[in-house]
Amino acid sequence: MQVSPVRLRSSVVAGNFRVPFAKSFHGCFLLIARASGAVALFSVLVVGGLERAVAQPLTFCGDAQHTGLSTVPAQHLSTIRWSTVIDLDDAGGGGHYGAPVITPSNTVLVPIRMAVGFQLKAFEGATGRLKYTLATDYIRPTDAAWLPVYQPVIVPQSSGLRLYYPGAGGTMWYIENPDSDVPGVPVQQCFYTNLAAYSSNKTAFDSSVFINTPLTAGTNGVIFFGFRGSTNVAPAPLNTTNSGFARLNPVGNASYVLVGAAASDSAITRDSHNCAPALSHDGSTLYVTVKSATANYCYLLGLDATTLTNKYRVLLRDPRNGNFAGVPDIATASPMIAPDGDVFFGVTGNPFNSGRGFMLHFSADLSVQKPPGGFGWDYTPAIVPADMVPTYTGTSSYLIFSKYNSYAGAEDGINRIALLDPNATQIDPRPSAAGLIEMREVLTVCGFTPDPESYGANFPLAVREWCINASAVNPATHSIFAPCEDGRIYRWNLAANAISEAVTLSPGIGQPYVPTVIGPDGMIYTLTGGKMFALGGFTNISVGVYSSAPDLASVVAGQAVAFTAVVTNLNSSGPLPGGTVTFQDLTHRGLTAVTNTLAANAPLTNGVASVTSVALSAGGGYPTNFSGSHLITAIYSGDTNFPTASATLAQKVHASATTTAITSAAGSNNAVTLTATVVPVTAGYGQPSGMVSFWDGVAFLAQIPLNTNGLATFSTTNLNAGSHAIAARYSSDPIFASSSGNIIATPPTLDGIFLLTNGAFRFSFSNVIGASFMVLGSSDLFSPLSNWPVLGPATETQPGQFQFTDPQATEYTQRFYRVRSP
Repeated sequence: MQVSPVRLRSSVVAGNFRVPFAKSFHGCFLLIARASGAVALFSVLVVGGLERAVAQPLTFCGDAQHTGLSTVPAQHLSTIRWSTVIDLDDAGGGGHYGAPVITPSNTVLVPIRMAVGFQLKAFEGATGRLKYTLATDYIRPTDAAWLPVYQPVIVPQSSGLRLYYPGAGGTMWYIENPDSDVPGVPVQQCFYTNLAAYSSNKTAFDSSVFINTPLTAGTNGVIFFGFRGSTNVAPAPLNTTNSGFARLNPVGNASYVLVGAAASDSAITRDSHNCAPALSHDGSTLYVTVKSATANYCYLLGLDATTLTNKYRVLLRDPRNGNFAGVPDIATASPMIAPDGDVFFGVTGNPFNSGRGFMLHFSADLSVQKPPGGFGWDYTPAIVPADMVPTYTGTSSYLIFSKYNSYAGAEDGINRIALLDPNATQIDPRPSAAGLIEMREVLTVCGFTPDPESYGANFPLAVREWCINASAVNPATHSIFAPCEDGRIYRWNLAANAISEAVTLSPGIGQPYVPTVIGPDGMIYTLTGGKMFALGGFTNISVGVYSSAPDLASVVAGQAVAFTAVVTNLNSSGPLPGGTVTFQDLTHRGLTAVTNTLAANAPLTNGVASVTSVALSAGGGYPTNFSGSHLITAIYSGDTNFPTASATLAQKVHASATTTAITSAAGSNNAVTLTATVVPVTAGYGQPSGMVSFWDGVAFLAQIPLNTNGLATFSTTNLNAGSHAIAARYSSDPIFASSSGNIIATPPTLDGIFLLTNGAFRFSFSNVIGASFMVLGSSDLFSPLSNWPVLGPATETQPGQFQFTDPQATEYTQRFYRVRSP
């Protein structure tokens, strides 16, 4: 049994604060205006309380809900500890790779693609020592354009752990004691008949029934999987060419349902390669995807996890136009169940929308479709607890981590990863989905290496894509680990919005849909170039490099940035490391990598060396050519006690800073229009692009893309009377750095004066929407301001329209009024 961790969160959070300042002028109004400032946010997350250390990947994407969460603190992303080849198929032909599954005792089970079928190899996680090899009789589906994921699962049983893995003809194998160098004898099971009946017609079953999805396990030891038929009719008792889903319990009792019956739709004949079933948190509902012979007629189903009867269903549609969405066999998306029970699933658009697809979002019973995400179809999203992101001030308890590529073609080639807010929205700025209301981008990270297939005049900022199909989210370290087709794996530190670590695995290979997982000792596992890599910290020394300005959105050309290397002996009673550190900067001019030495042989002082640079090249794109993305490496020389070692971070430098100004205008029926204008500080780079978010204090209002003139406009009727701290925040793009602006009040404008029938005096004025005003009164205009008594607050009757009524005005022969804010 895995016990959920206890998370203790200590935070010091300060939002906008108001600094009054006086502005004097002649007349009857005095305004004290507001200004806003930003202060740092700090958050500490401590994860503990585990009954025992449990590896994340006991099943696909970490758990039966596919959330991608790992409770074990990840090691530093410092070095390749060991690796193994996972593709021995010389014929190639495309395909997907299963993720390693890791026992709590740190045995790493790795699927190995063979020329025919698959093997499983068991390694000692700490060292990479091969423990044993399992041959399988698995036969690949005959209709697979790309090979489906071969994904085993580790299931706790009363007798210990059991490893299940697919076999031929839809059969299942398992071994017990997978941690042993000599595990139990493989046992074969069959979900649709007994083994004798299967064996008597093995050739026919093997050519007509294929397990084609990752295996999913529940906490009760039951496993679920999809199977695909073929053009060959499967023998009795199946008697079909259709696909279905199977349920297999620990003692070998099995049941299955064909997809047409599950969907109550005779046009449905297939499950989808690679699409793993997902379980609700209480284990009662199994979410699966089914489709017709064409990829563009598909359902998401919720089945009873015990009987496999249908509970819920929804046709999958393109959110732009209502056309049927697609779930192609080359996709790798699986349903993901969020902590609140919402269901997320990626589809292709119809039309295809340049390969982006959409992340559809449903209520648990699939009856309510919520705003989608702006990317989908070849990715399973992951859960990010909101307290992993100290700067986040929205209402959601979790965010969504998503691959967020923007492929060259109809899009711009600026491939990203993103954090999305499932309960807030933005307007999609991209040509293929312009105007679509979708989940709000909270943070995004562009790729760091120019894409040789796309870079040039048509796509001046094109970068290599993020190749992810299952993520490793690590709340204990505020980190997400993401591999990229530039051959590196990156650590996104959400506490600082920084790429704080990176390791090079290969020269850069187009690698489809890579899983990344974390083991029980914090080792990070990922794939590239047909190999699996185990990554972690050094064993006797720690080397880290840190930036004085790590935020990916804010640094501009000419800004001084200090890089500090810290070298530590992991044995606290041992000697301090000596030697020197050389700082290198790898960037790109066009497609050419350029390495500059920032400091050579800087001596360590108490384990610390540093260098400051004001000359990091900025990102101007084609034809300026510099990318503005820098990989800063601190190379430790070693000494008589310690070997040489290094650490790498990513530093983004923008070509220009920006300024953001915001104005408001009141309309009819309490409407308010807010307009943000984002202006470059440095000319010559065109107009900023990207998103502007509008805020009322810490309350999110809207997120709008900038138009070609650098403007973002938002109208609302939802601002109530009262004080509002309205701000706009520009999120940056590859060339222009982030900035923010606040509405600063100006002297109010007197709109009217009225003597009421009861003798009271009323005046009205206009000013900033949501401002707070107090009214002062005196019978002597020239009396010192300190002698003017406060009469009371003005009331905002409509956005930006204020009035004050003085019922005692008739008691004076003359009366003067001043207005101040706050």
